[in-house]
Amino acid sequence: MLAIVTSDKCYVSDLLEKLNYSKETSPNKSEVYKCKYKDHEFVILVSGYGKVNIGSSLRYICDKYKIRAIVSVGTCGSITDTNDIFSAIIPRSSLQFDVDFMPNGYGAGQIPKLDKLIYKTDDDLVECLERSSSMSGVSYSNDLIASSDMFVTNYNLSNSIRREYSAGAVDCESGCIGEFSYINDISYACVKVVSNFANNNGIKQYNLYDEESSRSCQRIVYKFLKEFYEA
Repeated sequence: MLAIVTSDKCYVSDLLEKLNYSKETSPNKSEVYKCKYKDHEFVILVSGYGKVNIGSSLRYICDKYKIRAIVSVGTCGSITDTNDIFSAIIPRSSLQFDVDFMPNGYGAGQIPKLDKLIYKTDDDLVECLERSSSMSGVSYSNDLIASSDMFVTNYNLSNSIRREYSAGAVDCESGCIGEFSYINDISYACVKVVSNFANNNGIKQYNLYDEESSRSCQRIVYKFLKEFYEA
């Protein structure tokens, strides 16, 4: 079964209006919507923020619904001039930039004892999202997304992340979901629409543009459902 995952209901509210669904609340208080697209069942998970919330919510839906593919959706902050506000990022890979065990001999972003530090997305899911973005009239890049449990609004930090990882954007979920998917052998992809640049004006831009960026992402995701189930 497919799972569409986001941190906040505002990033799927328009999508839910177009779908038939039933709602449940998981033991950790995340929201799970069991949805139907035509004759196909899938779930939308609103996990809440933070790696613990995301991980425990994913574990719950994977155990209950036998999830085989995960698509992370929402908005992100650009850290390069080539990814403008309202453009989409459909990454080929993601990582967690707030992980640092380099003094112990691990790579930048690498969890100890884990042989990966960059989590590759699924090619077929990515291609499906690319077609959906193009049909929605939204330009996209395949730049790496770097994640953390923070909202980046500092030019020096964002510039450092861009140089260190050759990343194009930052968010709060993709790296964590990528790690979970890798460990559990689940196909994974992501689509995020840029709501702000991750610099000193980031909060002001986020407040101005996040709602429209979210709507744009949800249009892509709705077309993705058609591509995913009818292609």
